[in-house]
Amino acid sequence: MNERFVLQQLTPVEWIIVDACCEPHDPHRTVVCIREIGSAEYEAVWLRHLALPVTYSSPRRVLDDVIRVAGHPSRVPSRKPVPIPHVAPPARLAR
Repeated sequence: MNERFVLQQLTPVEWIIVDACCEPHDPHRTVVCIREIGSAEYEAVWLRHLALPVTYSSPRRVLDDVIRVAGHPSRVPSRKPVPIPHVAPPARLAR
């Protein structure tokens, strides 16, 4: 069950998906704006880089994709860097 992302209808033809983990006044709270552009065709304007499509068949499909992508992050969490040994440069041969 998803409690993090919420689909909110703003007007009869506009929706947003918000991230409930963010504070109400956080500008990063809104993930995507969705607008009906035709019969069963919706345009998604992404406010986060999620590499998802721009057109969908319903606002619910947009929400499903956001939930799916958020559940499988594409980045590896930060780790301590691997130490690189410091070695003096090789000596030059005189010519």
